[in-house]
Amino acid sequence: MSPDTPATDSEQVEEMKVYADLVSIYPENEDYLRHYAELLIKDGQATTAADVLKRLHILLGKRSPEEASALLQKFPQIGRITKAEAEQKGDTELGEMLRETFGSIWIRLYQKRIKEGDYLYRVGDRGDRLTLVIDGEVAVFIPDNNGKVILHNLIGSNDVVGEACFLNPGIRNADVIANRDSTIVELPRKKLLTYLINNPFAEKLLEEKADFRQMTSWLSSHELLQNIPLDMRKYMAGMTTIEHYKPNALIQRAGQEVDAVDMVVRGDVSFMLNDQNNKYQPIGKIQPGELVGDTSALSKATCPADIVALSEVLIAHIPLSSFTNVVEAYPPFKEKLLKHAQKQRAKLMQMITKMGNKSDSVS
Repeated sequence: MSPDTPATDSEQVEEMKVYADLVSIYPENEDYLRHYAELLIKDGQATTAADVLKRLHILLGKRSPEEASALLQKFPQIGRITKAEAEQKGDTELGEMLRETFGSIWIRLYQKRIKEGDYLYRVGDRGDRLTLVIDGEVAVFIPDNNGKVILHNLIGSNDVVGEACFLNPGIRNADVIANRDSTIVELPRKKLLTYLINNPFAEKLLEEKADFRQMTSWLSSHELLQNIPLDMRKYMAGMTTIEHYKPNALIQRAGQEVDAVDMVVRGDVSFMLNDQNNKYQPIGKIQPGELVGDTSALSKATCPADIVALSEVLIAHIPLSSFTNVVEAYPPFKEKLLKHAQKQRAKLMQMITKMGNKSDSVS
């Protein structure tokens, strides 16, 4: 086939298979890696392509920093994804401290082997204990509002699971399933509480882990974000801060440059505008779980109206720069966001028009 002749779909698929095999056999061949990544990008497999490009970037960095830098400029998603992975909270410090505290003999006596696919917890179970993963990996799944089951976390060796019900005993809201054959041990609540009271640093680590996982779950519950790779959701969660607002507090002013994507976690929030009679009027509520400012990742924007807290409100602020990193690093998300932006603009215009019609009828 001539180089100028476009490949058919079947030929492209066959070529991808060939290069997948070549990369498997020769994992350090730079030409094979580069060509395979380009084929994957052409086929829309952005995440797999990024993984291949990262491998190529590491190889080039050892041999030629200049070529590695050039590759990074051509494919900026390499740097963004590397940054995302480097900044996610995946430490095992707390797990290692607990293993040392309870001791290897106690752990050997009380540990339990679970097979891939076995449940540790189910949604609706009552619980108050923390589980330590000795080896293997467990997956945390939570159903969204439509009943779709979403992966919220992967927890590996020397890490803990079940922290939410340990800190606030009650009903579990997640299915926790062995992602592969694993060894776990349930830690006795009374002894663990005593240990945490006497070790404030360990208590702080557990609370920070619980807060971070809660944030990851809030982000994962949004239909726009839940299909982003888990490591990128964790990256955003690690960058996000929580703010509380009192009733009638101004959250954002109309015309203010957007520097964060906000998620309403709890409370009543509304867009507000002055009507033709110069009266401050709500033009549309922002429901808990909704994002505000997300379309600013596509083009620089200002807030279209005042955003005001109508009650006690909890807001998660995702820095716009972090949100934009994920948008650029994961093209399928960018495509979804473009469609979402069109709907959001139409919705806002409808609210403004509706308010204008109301004012006309009153006058």
